[in-house]
Amino acid sequence: MKYFVVEGTFKDTISINKSEVQIAIADHLAYLDKGFEEKFILTSGPKASERGGIIIIKGQSLEEIENYLSKDPLKVKGIQDYKIVEFKLHKCQPMLKEWFD
Repeated sequence: MKYFVVEGTFKDTISINKSEVQIAIADHLAYLDKGFEEKFILTSGPKASERGGIIIIKGQSLEEIENYLSKDPLKVKGIQDYKIVEFKLHKCQPMLKEWFD
């Protein structure tokens, strides 16, 4: 298993109106819920700037993560881009060991 930090950043120019952005965000959260249910997302949340978010996610490959993110409603609607950084686990809190194993 491989582990990734995903940084989502809202694009400076968004071609849809604010209410459509709010709908896309709700759809994004529902999309992430599937990842939580299937236990491949550890955590997610908005950046303090509220101009994107952070996801800790695991998968078999970078391509698997890219494929998952390509179907995210915020990506599909052209609202958010993703930067994906793979990391190797060195140490974690005992309560997290089950997710990383």
